[in-house]
Amino acid sequence: MKNVFAFLHRRRRVTLFLVLLGLALALLVAKPGPDSRFAPLRGAVLELFGPFQQGLEKGFRFFSGVWERYVFLVNLSEENRLLREIVQEQQKEINVLAEERLENRRLRALLDFRRSLPKPLLPAQVIGKDLSGWFHTLTIDRGRRDGLEEGMAVLSVQGIVGQVMETSGNFSRVLLITDPNSAVAAMVQQTRARGIVEGRGFKGCVMKYVHRSEEVAQGDQVLTSGLDGVYPRGTLVGTVTRVRRKETELFQEVDVRPAVDFNKLEEVLVVCEKPPQETEANKESATH
Repeated sequence: MKNVFAFLHRRRRVTLFLVLLGLALALLVAKPGPDSRFAPLRGAVLELFGPFQQGLEKGFRFFSGVWERYVFLVNLSEENRLLREIVQEQQKEINVLAEERLENRRLRALLDFRRSLPKPLLPAQVIGKDLSGWFHTLTIDRGRRDGLEEGMAVLSVQGIVGQVMETSGNFSRVLLITDPNSAVAAMVQQTRARGIVEGRGFKGCVMKYVHRSEEVAQGDQVLTSGLDGVYPRGTLVGTVTRVRRKETELFQEVDVRPAVDFNKLEEVLVVCEKPPQETEANKESATH
């Protein structure tokens, strides 16, 4: 017992506080009403502990509001994440549909172009490109098993693409008309002036052996003449961008911008008709 009193003495402030708190709680829970003999004391206790209760209530409301906002933000973050995933999936679907629509448009154009030519045409997909400084070629997904052979012409809806230069069982390499090794018998649509279109790499093409007396102007269309026996006659090659004439030279040089944008080319048509062997007569007629 002495130990208890000694402990309470050492902790007299805490003990006093607990006793007062107990009395206050007892007064607060006692029978209320103005007739109660504890009414004055209850009023004093209420006045004393009112601010304390008010502070506790405010603190509770504050932390309760913080917790509710935290839960709300967590739920909002999760909802935003789900919405972002939905938007991303919908965007993927939109991209797929847009790509399919563009592909269908290109294929319809290829089909219409195919119907406009009397020669047998085989559609092919471009699967690779080599636009280095050495060669201007592309690779397509058709080969010997599809009936392709070296020398066959390759076209697109925009105009001529090039010529099959190498084949395997399922694939082929196409030499583009922009390659320096390429030569196309051509004519100017407006004046029927004839010449040979050769590749100049990234600079496009140049039409050579056009007699200086021929009228050729910027903006004229250049078509295949068919004299080389490779490309169908009347197929678009490109557009004249510049004409160079020199008084001392017999021929003028005509810069030609190809009609086909090879960087964006995705589908082509191969003329499944092996060109005849070029003869000296063919070469001579192509240059006159």
